[in-house]
Amino acid sequence: MTGRLTNTDPALRHGWHPVARSSELADEPIAVRLLGEPWVLARLDDQVAAFADRCPHRLAPLSAGRVEGHEIICGYHGWRFVASGECTAVPALGPGIPAPRRARAIPPWGVTERHGLVWIAPAEPFADIIELPEAAEDGFDDAWLPAARTTACAGLLADNFLDTAHFPFVHAATIGAGEETVVAPYRVDADGDGFLVRMDQEVANPEDPGVAAGLRPLIQRRTSTYVYRPPFMLRLRLEYPDAGITNTILFCLQPEDAAATRVYTRILRDDLDGDPARLAEAVRFEQAVLDEDLALQERFTIDGLPLISGDGGTAAEVSIRADAAGVALRRVLAAVVARAARSSPTRAADIRH
Repeated sequence: MTGRLTNTDPALRHGWHPVARSSELADEPIAVRLLGEPWVLARLDDQVAAFADRCPHRLAPLSAGRVEGHEIICGYHGWRFVASGECTAVPALGPGIPAPRRARAIPPWGVTERHGLVWIAPAEPFADIIELPEAAEDGFDDAWLPAARTTACAGLLADNFLDTAHFPFVHAATIGAGEETVVAPYRVDADGDGFLVRMDQEVANPEDPGVAAGLRPLIQRRTSTYVYRPPFMLRLRLEYPDAGITNTILFCLQPEDAAATRVYTRILRDDLDGDPARLAEAVRFEQAVLDEDLALQERFTIDGLPLISGDGGTAAEVSIRADAAGVALRRVLAAVVARAARSSPTRAADIRH
C-alpha cells in the first residue's frame, strides 16, 4: 500500500477525534467540523451529545437551534431530539402526534469527554483515547495553549511532533539552541494500538532556573518518552534528571477539513510550585515552539501524510534511521486504512453531506 492519508480520508472515521475543549461547550449548541463534515455538540441534561449538523426535516443546521433540558431544538421548525437522535416532538403536527419514523438526528458511534476535551468517534474506533497519567499525579501544574488552527494536515503534524531531527533547525531560537544534530539510534516498541519511543539525549533546557542562576549548564541530559495512539493522539514526557524536572505535553489533532486542522496542546509541569506567573511563562514558551512548527508545516505543498506498507515500499520519501518514529507512524496509519477497507468496503454507513 502506498499513497497519502489526507484529513478527509474515510478511514479516519474509525478513530476518536477531539472536536472542542470542554470549556467551549456551555448552554448552547456549537458547530464543529471533522473530516470535512459538520457536527453539532450540545449538553443535554449535563451530558455531552453530538449529531450530524442537520435536521432530518429540511436539513437546517441543528447548531442554529437551542438546548432545553434533555433535548436539542431545531431553530427552523422546532423539532426536538434527545441524545439517541429520536425525535420527540414535531410542533406542526400538533400535540400527541408521533414524529415520522425516519425523523431522527444522526449521532456518531460515540461521544465523550476526557482530558478536558470533547471527543467524537464517527464510526467504531480501532483504538482507545490516549491516557494522561500525569493528570492524576501530585505536584503537576497544567495549562492549555490556545487552540490553534492551521492549514497543515493532521498526519504531517503528528509526524512533526514525533520528529527530533528537526529541533536544531526549526527550533534554533527555542528548544533547539545548541543541540547536537546527530540523532543516535533508538527503538520504537509496539504499545497497544500504537507505539512508544524512548530516547536519551543531550539538549538545551532554557526553562531550567538553574541555568540562569549558573548552577547548571544549558545543555543537559534528557529522557524523552513518546506515546502515540492512532489516529492523531500523542503524549511526550520529557525528564531532565540533572534539574529534576518533568515536562509532559499532550498533543491532540482535529482534522477539520482538507486544509484545516485544529491543534490542542496541554502542558503538565512538576517544577512550577503552583506559581501562576511561571505557568503562564511556560505556556508562552511552548506556544513559541509550536508557532515555529506551524510556520514550517504550513509551507508544505502536499495534502497528506505518505503511508508505508508492511514491506516499507514508498516512492514518495527517503527515510533514515532518525526517522524510525515517523516510519512507525506511517505503518500504523496504513494499517488503519487497510482495516477500514476490510471492515466496510462500500462504506455504506458513511454520513454523506
